[in-house]
Amino acid sequence: MTLDEFTIKFLQFVEESIENKKDDGYPVCPYARSARMKQTLQFIDARDDLTTLESFDPVTYQMGICWLGDVDDITPIEKVCEELSVKNDNLLYFTSTRTSGHFVKNFTDCVFVQRKDDLLEKRTHLKDNTTYYDSWPIDYYKLITGPNHS
Repeated sequence: MTLDEFTIKFLQFVEESIENKKDDGYPVCPYARSARMKQTLQFIDARDDLTTLESFDPVTYQMGICWLGDVDDITPIEKVCEELSVKNDNLLYFTSTRTSGHFVKNFTDCVFVQRKDDLLEKRTHLKDNTTYYDSWPIDYYKLITGPNHS
């Protein structure tokens, strides 16, 4: 599969699986449709070179989708994400894989990159102004938002 083919498949996955409403009336990601429609997703081919994770352009894009392909062991990649999150403290790097996620599993393995301030602002808005997180199991909420959030 080429990066262009992946991009098409990923956008279809987002539209069909991430934007659709769950039983609680909220989509898996309330911001996915807007990002897709505004074309603020940067697609990066990271299958053969993890240094491409650092090519995310946070000025132009809302989120980087770094395609890893199907990885046998995600642990070393998660370590790289932690290191990059420290090195680039304005960005968050996290994996979305075929086995992760409570509501939806990705069809392949990726690293998502986002501006930390943007993501934290959106999480705070959802927590303080909506019931979005009410249907989340507490352990999953803490895994996604960090152990210091309640």
